[in-house]
Amino acid sequence: MKKTLLNFALVFACSPFLIQCASQADIDDLRYQLRIVNKKLEDMKSTTFGQLQKRQAASSGKMDQLEQEILELQSQLEETNHLNRRLRENNKELAESITEVAMTEEAKREELLRAIEEKQKEKERKLNELNEQIRLQNEHLKAIQEARIREAEMKAQAAARAAAAAKAKALAASNAGLKKTRGKHLLVDKKKIKYSVRTVKQKKNSTVSAKKVRSTSIAQVETARENVESRKKQPATSVNNDMDKAMKLYNNNKFTKAFSLFERIAENGSARNKVEGRFMMGECLFKQKEYDKAIMQYQKIISQNSNHAKAPAAMLKQGLAFEKLSDKGTARVIYKKILKQHGSSPEAAIARKRLGNL
Repeated sequence: MKKTLLNFALVFACSPFLIQCASQADIDDLRYQLRIVNKKLEDMKSTTFGQLQKRQAASSGKMDQLEQEILELQSQLEETNHLNRRLRENNKELAESITEVAMTEEAKREELLRAIEEKQKEKERKLNELNEQIRLQNEHLKAIQEARIREAEMKAQAAARAAAAAKAKALAASNAGLKKTRGKHLLVDKKKIKYSVRTVKQKKNSTVSAKKVRSTSIAQVETARENVESRKKQPATSVNNDMDKAMKLYNNNKFTKAFSLFERIAENGSARNKVEGRFMMGECLFKQKEYDKAIMQYQKIISQNSNHAKAPAAMLKQGLAFEKLSDKGTARVIYKKILKQHGSSPEAAIARKRLGNL
């Protein structure tokens, strides 16, 4: 196309020089070609430039759209950055709050553990004090029992000495009567018959008095022996009667009177009745809501008769008493001890159930 334009320009420039020598037909031909060239130029303007303008317009529209999209993306990026900043700040605040809560909870746990340890130490101290008191009471009771035994032995020895003295006195009286009758026989021979009668009477009287003295001393000895034997036999019968009376009083809710009888049984009864009496002392105190005192009575059974059949029952009642005193920690320890030491006992099943409820 550029070549055509160049040729056309050369022809047009040289046309003045060729007018003289060119014919009319050549001129018309040139004009026709000029019109064709002009038409082509117009066609080119109308087609090429139009397409270029359309493309340029389309490109500019796309550019505007791209710029709009870029602006939207930038706004989205800014919004995203703003959200990220807020999230970072929130995360930082959340981390600080979590750290603060964790530190607070840790401080609370440590304080709670310290309180539990202090309570445990206090309970152990109280248990040690209770054990010490029980030991002192046991020593005191043992001393009282030994004193009573010594007193009974001294009374028995005094009775034996009194019986021996009475027997010796009776023998001395009989010997003195015999000596007097012999002296009278030697000094008075003339009145032999009279004195012999008298001496016979005196002999009879002295013999009778000696027999009386001997019988009296023997009776005193026998009485002393019977008293000693009756004292030995009496406790079993009296303890059984006291046990029946105490149980009736207990069943009738007369716990104070029942406690006194059970205490007498615990001090003077047999080994089996002593443990039973001690346990019922604790039961009376438990019914009267004197749980601290009841715990001490149960503890005496546990410490003195750990292998007795009543030991697990005493431990169970101790745990229930501590529950009544709102000391669930100590109650839990006692229930676990029952399961460990008396796992096959009926009380172990109750202890396991109580542990589940705590």
